[in-house]
Amino acid sequence: MTPFGLILRTLRKDKNITTTELAKVLKVSTAYLSMLENGKRGKPPNGMVELICAYFGLIWDDSEELKNAANISDTNAQINTTSLGINATTLTNVLKNNIKWLKDDELIELSKIILSMAHKNQK
Repeated sequence: MTPFGLILRTLRKDKNITTTELAKVLKVSTAYLSMLENGKRGKPPNGMVELICAYFGLIWDDSEELKNAANISDTNAQINTTSLGINATTLTNVLKNNIKWLKDDELIELSKIILSMAHKNQK
């Protein structure tokens, strides 16, 4: 499952809407919507995220939460480190080769550390 899929499923179930009903509104197949919810498909198109926000009447923080979840739900992320240097290339490959061995709590902690460093450096 992806962060986007989890939020979408929760929104849909909280409103008692079937995947078939939501798929019709979004003009996608039920199978595609199911794959999004189950993490078999990653990041949805931005236009679809906007439609979902409008359909569920999401505003402000809830809308931003769904958009952010979509942005971190790419299940086939690729990183081009050509212009980033040896350390970025090393880190990318260490993560690629070892992510399957990390436990959920370790992945969460690593994500927090990286996000904290990124926010600090963006200021």
